Amino acid sequence: MDIAKCLALVDELWDRDVGEPGPDTVELAVSGRECADGRLTAEDVYALEEALTEQLTSRRGAAARWGTGTLQERVSRGEEIPDPWARLAHEAVELRGWENARGRWIIITVADTDPEAEVRLLVAVSDVDPH
Repeated sequence: MDIAKCLALVDELWDRDVGEPGPDTVELAVSGRECADGRLTAEDVYALEEALTEQLTSRRGAAARWGTGTLQERVSRGEEIPDPWARLAHEAVELRGWENARGRWIIITVADTDPEAEVRLLVAVSDVDPH
């Protein structure tokens, strides 16, 4: 998926009404998949994440950043962490998020913690504050 399509999808998720049906997490890119230039590499996925982060930062301001170790520690202490936050904490090392005026969060991350799986660029939406 090119950066323009990624941004359009992020905008769609960002603007969707609270409670409107739809996915809370979408794969934007997956290493090993075919694309116009051949197969995507893990480096391609990381480059797309960086480009998307730059575009979102210029449009929405600086992202909040979380190391997922904190979320995993909260889960291990028995704290209930809602999805997509809990799921993303097991799939990625770092999350970047932007909150809009209505309290909706857009989160992007690279799911790369499973050495047997392809590297995936994910965008997620949540109406739950992660704190």
